[in-house]
Amino acid sequence: MAKVRDTKNRINAVSKTRKITRTMEMVSTSKLKRWQTLVLASRPYSEALKEVLLQLSSSPAALSHPLMEQRKEIRRAAVLFITSNRGLCGAFNNIICKKAHQLRDDYSRKGAEIELFAVGKKGISYFRHLGIPLAYTDISIADKFSSEQCRELTRLLSDAFLTHRVDRVEVVYVNFISAGSQRLVSEQLFPLSVPAGPEREIRETDFIFEPDPEEIVNTLLPLFAQSTMYRMIAENTASEQAARRKAMKQATDNAEDMITYLTRRLNRERQYQITKELSEIVGGSEAIKAG
Repeated sequence: MAKVRDTKNRINAVSKTRKITRTMEMVSTSKLKRWQTLVLASRPYSEALKEVLLQLSSSPAALSHPLMEQRKEIRRAAVLFITSNRGLCGAFNNIICKKAHQLRDDYSRKGAEIELFAVGKKGISYFRHLGIPLAYTDISIADKFSSEQCRELTRLLSDAFLTHRVDRVEVVYVNFISAGSQRLVSEQLFPLSVPAGPEREIRETDFIFEPDPEEIVNTLLPLFAQSTMYRMIAENTASEQAARRKAMKQATDNAEDMITYLTRRLNRERQYQITKELSEIVGGSEAIKAG
């Protein structure tokens, strides 16, 4: 009977685990819908900014702006990597940390110094465990993401670039394509890279800007940087929820498979126990008759 009791206990334990993973899957699905809506809503704003800057990209004001300064030699670089504060999302955080680590090694081989900016507890724990120092850490953005926090983080990175503390800023995050597809990317934030606009002679429309292009560029480029940062963090958070939903779905399916297996095993053990008891009864009866 001990085996039957142990199997029952295992079935009860796995059933409780299945309830937890199924609940977490439902929560992640709800959060994913909210973040997916936020990502889709932020894209038209970024595209509109990019379209205006597209028409200004060939002007001297845009090319000479400090945020677009292309430096020939990269002596010092900054890598911002965005992870989550919580686990149970598969390999989501691990691939981000490994990519940031790879970029650090690549810059080091080229003779450049590297500063690591970490957002999220998982990324901070990863590099602290390796004994690698971090220039900046933040765990609040992953939980309470707001435009003000995004603005402060963008200002911190832009100040580092404008003061020549770093010559390039890269951001490692997971790009949200759809609920079933996400892609790890390393995207350059500074210097800003606006797509080159068409030459004046081949433009279909020649725009007249009011105020002058230089003032527009000085106003829009910081907004474009903030919009880009906002999009990166929003897409990374949406990808996190998609990864967690997938991981919890797999955990729930595995729990159901294990319950099915243990139930069959329990039935076999019960049948064996019944057969054994019947055999003992029949054997005892035959012994009495023979006596």
